[in-house]
Amino acid sequence: MSRLLPILFCLLFCSAFAAEPKITFDTHIKPIFKQHCLNCHNPDKAKGDLDLSSYTATVAGGSSGEIVVAGNSGRSVLIGVLTHDEEPSMPPKKAPIPTEQTMLVKKWIDGGLLENDGSKAKIAKPSIDLSVDLSGLDKAPDDPAMPGKLPKVESAMLLRPPPVTALAASPWAPLLAVAGHESILLYHSESLKHLGTLAFPERIPHVLKFSRNGELLLAAGGRGAHTGKVVLFDVRTGARKAEIGDETDLVLAADVSPDHKLVALGGPGKVVKVFRTDTGEQVYKIEKHTDWISHVAFSPDGENLATGDRNGNLMVWGARYGGPMFTLTAHKQRITGLHWRLDSQVLVSACEDGNIGSWGMEDGFALRVVSGHKNKAGNQGVVAMKRTRKGAMISAGRDNTVKYWQPNSSKSSTLQRFDDLPTALAFDHAGTRVFLGDYNGDVHVWDLKKDKKSFEQVGSFDTIP
Repeated sequence: MSRLLPILFCLLFCSAFAAEPKITFDTHIKPIFKQHCLNCHNPDKAKGDLDLSSYTATVAGGSSGEIVVAGNSGRSVLIGVLTHDEEPSMPPKKAPIPTEQTMLVKKWIDGGLLENDGSKAKIAKPSIDLSVDLSGLDKAPDDPAMPGKLPKVESAMLLRPPPVTALAASPWAPLLAVAGHESILLYHSESLKHLGTLAFPERIPHVLKFSRNGELLLAAGGRGAHTGKVVLFDVRTGARKAEIGDETDLVLAADVSPDHKLVALGGPGKVVKVFRTDTGEQVYKIEKHTDWISHVAFSPDGENLATGDRNGNLMVWGARYGGPMFTLTAHKQRITGLHWRLDSQVLVSACEDGNIGSWGMEDGFALRVVSGHKNKAGNQGVVAMKRTRKGAMISAGRDNTVKYWQPNSSKSSTLQRFDDLPTALAFDHAGTRVFLGDYNGDVHVWDLKKDKKSFEQVGSFDTIP
């Protein structure tokens, strides 16, 4: 008996510290799905394009993106819908599945999404936190972000400047970003001094936008029928904070949410995709558009996402999950500009049909539609439109003019008529200077006089610093 005591002690000790059994899809999770989910989520009836009948289909997710994040059940949409903490709840119109089954699903996710006993655990993607507090975003910061000493960028030798495909001005600092060839040029918006260059080897930036607090610069673009990406730059250091998307065509539309948690993008694929900035994972996608996505814009409160395409389709969605809100019908051609009023209650849109529309978010009805640019032949397309925080607006049209619109008014004044087609616009942070990029690669600058009726052109420069 004395000889058996050490053996018994070892068995008890070892069993107490033995590793927990592996939770696998084949043994533990598939039976749960079969009991509760497969009536709606099977190969023949995949509601929301989600099929839970196999491991591969489950990990792939559905039309709204991935539902499980390896190693992190807290960020997995599947857990929220199973516990009925998120919509749509599963199973619908029934009580949540038993707690012990939900715990098994959690352990499976946290354990690395094992398919069977012979599988290796998936490694979770590294996470970064770019999120900001939404309170106070519309108040000037004590230290507005301006570039410091940026890394030197070797620019390609060009015979002439390329067309200006995008312009953006910081909301709080005298800083202007201009799209160049494989680069983004930064200028002081008052002195017009070149402050530095950010490398964009992805090729052509088609979108430039500053975040609402001015700390990040979003650049999106790529190469046609080849690659597309969204990059978030730190304005102060020029560092790449995040790279979003791995598209097979260039990105023509993109925006970052006010809290920096989401990035929306779109392009020739006719699909709007929304990603997390912390992991780069797709949250959901919108497949209701019938032509190339031309513009996307998050509302200032972060609740809604507006999307427009080349066919004139204009829609508003819930920003968190992509649920449909409104379809706004008035435009007939490519949407060329989207801007929200600060209170998120009005969306302003510009279009190649020559019209500029304002839409109320209570019911999605048009509040006003004005003819933006006209000549003797009729309406000329609006190619770009920007607004200030106080509601003043500038627009550029295919009639080769740039117009200034009084706040909340349908009256406009023409700044200037051009020989070259205007391509991009920006207001400075104070709303007192206008910047225009054109097809010839020049950037023109105006100061708005106090009476807001006459304008003084203070200079111009090309995109080869």
